[in-house]
Amino acid sequence: MSEEAPKEYLSLRVDDGIAYVCIDVSGQRVNTLSTPMTERFEEVLDELRDTAGLEGVVIHSGKEGNFVVGFDINELQELSQRPEDVRPMIDRGHQMLGRFEELSVPVVAAVDGNCLGGGLELAMACHARIASNNDKTQMGLPEVKLGVIPGLGGTQRLPRLVGLQTGLNMILTGKQVGAKKAKKLGLVDDVVHPGILLQVAAEKARKMYAKGGWQKRPKASIGEVFSNPGEMVNLAAKTPARKLIFNQARETTRKQAGDKYPAPFAAIDVIETGYKDGFDAGLQAEGDAFAKLVKDDVAKNLINLFFMKQEVDKAKPFPWNTKAYPVDKIGVLGAGLMGAGIAQVAAYKGYEVRLKDVDDEGLSWGLNYTKELIDKLVKRKKISAPMGDIMFGRISGTTEYTGFGQADLIIEAVFEDLDLKKSVIKDLEEHTHDEAVIASNTSTIPIKEIASASKNPEMVLGMHFFSPVHKMPLLEIIRHEGTSSKAVATALEVGRDMGKTCIVVNDGSGFFTSRVIGAYINEAGWILQEGARIEDIDRAMKDWGFPVGPMKLVDEVGMDVALKAAKTLQEAFEERWDAPTALKAVAADGRKGKKNKKGFYKYKDGKGKEVDETVYDLLPGGRDRKPVDKEVIQERCWLAMLNECAYCLQEEIAEHPRDIDIGVIFGLGFPPFRGGILRHADSVGLPRVAERMHRLADQFGDRLKPADIIVEKAEKNENFYSE
Repeated sequence: MSEEAPKEYLSLRVDDGIAYVCIDVSGQRVNTLSTPMTERFEEVLDELRDTAGLEGVVIHSGKEGNFVVGFDINELQELSQRPEDVRPMIDRGHQMLGRFEELSVPVVAAVDGNCLGGGLELAMACHARIASNNDKTQMGLPEVKLGVIPGLGGTQRLPRLVGLQTGLNMILTGKQVGAKKAKKLGLVDDVVHPGILLQVAAEKARKMYAKGGWQKRPKASIGEVFSNPGEMVNLAAKTPARKLIFNQARETTRKQAGDKYPAPFAAIDVIETGYKDGFDAGLQAEGDAFAKLVKDDVAKNLINLFFMKQEVDKAKPFPWNTKAYPVDKIGVLGAGLMGAGIAQVAAYKGYEVRLKDVDDEGLSWGLNYTKELIDKLVKRKKISAPMGDIMFGRISGTTEYTGFGQADLIIEAVFEDLDLKKSVIKDLEEHTHDEAVIASNTSTIPIKEIASASKNPEMVLGMHFFSPVHKMPLLEIIRHEGTSSKAVATALEVGRDMGKTCIVVNDGSGFFTSRVIGAYINEAGWILQEGARIEDIDRAMKDWGFPVGPMKLVDEVGMDVALKAAKTLQEAFEERWDAPTALKAVAADGRKGKKNKKGFYKYKDGKGKEVDETVYDLLPGGRDRKPVDKEVIQERCWLAMLNECAYCLQEEIAEHPRDIDIGVIFGLGFPPFRGGILRHADSVGLPRVAERMHRLADQFGDRLKPADIIVEKAEKNENFYSE
């Protein structure tokens, strides 16, 4: 048996005084940095040092449309388990990039495609950067999204190139910029067509070599060097006032991300060190911070989440040889918020869309809404104005079924009423072809019941989008027992093409997401009914990591919508799901939440920052509320949520723990830093979880008794991810 051929990472060729270093990791779709890559770079640097007659070096990629997407996440995950190896690796990387800066000839990065993380740090260590005008060319440092900070000098080099304010913003948010924006910021020197990228990069190197002076790279205090000297914040950074700039960055980060994510705060500290004490001190601080963060639970959970999402995005929950029906045209029934939102996202991705509503008024509202969304994309320069016109031109409207005969996928987004949905299915099938997949956007009604009205039930499934459609990343695809694999494959392919993270679940009342969020809100309703203050409940869950509290969430969703879903779920699970009367009492007072500016919160300013105390007049105990321990609120709410997730796994609504954790994070706001609800339960320990749930059930009600699967795993000392 022959030995496996060694993996290639870099190649070097010299032509007419220019050394071309080509990054092309064999066996990978994209280039990533790694320890073997560093070793190969070191060898190439030795060769460059010993090569006579050089006028410059050009670093480029052998993969079209991809420069380097960052450090190898697999190795990063392994390093989180071997913290003693992290610091030596960081130091080695710093030294390697420092050698590029110190070469006796100029080094130019020729960037085509994604240049992210360590890829951008490599490019910034070069003496100049030329980028292609390819739409795929994006630059950024997204490390905070994995719970760490840039580790190869990015915290020090980026603020030097683009200025303090922009550098802080890019590092703290992971924001990416295109080539034209990068040039405007000073991150790249020129933007050219991909076809002449290497030629222009080589010419740049020759001109720099001939002119000289390119090697004078600052090593003193970063506060003395600015690419935009007129920028007030940069001028302030030269003075003691810079402390105010960094304190403001900390305050803004705390408001936006809370205090559960240590990486952004570490990045601010490291950048400030570089401003105060100089480049080398900044690198030292960067290495110390990275080594500490990578072994932290937050980083481990976010890295695990990255891999889980990759697995979900690649999963094919049907026979391997199943092929999707081709879809070019999509029909959408219902031009309300959901239907119009689906139409806009589909048009954005290039689909022709036929949007139907019952009358001209409803249709006009939907078309105007899609136009508003498209105009916002143009305003934010996500697309050009001509492209916006093309996109809107892909959407046509009707109050009849004309045009639906050509649709390959129809998404029904009418009101949440079974009889109405069945009637729509019957009418629709009179105007569509037999291979058209019909999807319902229902959030609670079993797909089997909707499909019973169809003459082709195998072509019917659920596509549960979340509102607002253009912002929410999750799509829940629901198959009933008769749905064909080909129909599921079609919905999955279209959903992914729309840019959604898709989970495929099996049929049942509330499927997965509505059941789980319903249990969470239900428990919060009980806590409210027992006398807790609205703000205490919401603050407790925000402190635990949710973006909004459960009471505010009900206001956002709409009390009428929440109660309609709750009724369906309570009827389906009446043997174990007892409901409080508190939410019904609030709804009976005509409070629908944000939509009619009357809910748990006051909406005079449109933001709902202040609790409406008159709500308490509708509840047991009136305005005489009592304090409730924050940890008790948190435990009751997240464990109620966990219990429903466990039931979904037990009943095979969801088939893999991974799908559940992706679902709660991407669809329900579960805090990402905890890694997912099942992974968090594993970290707490299922024996401890089961014991606590039994105690809570004895005190507050049988609905909190742990599902059998939790009890069984606890008794065996197993985890949800034991497999």
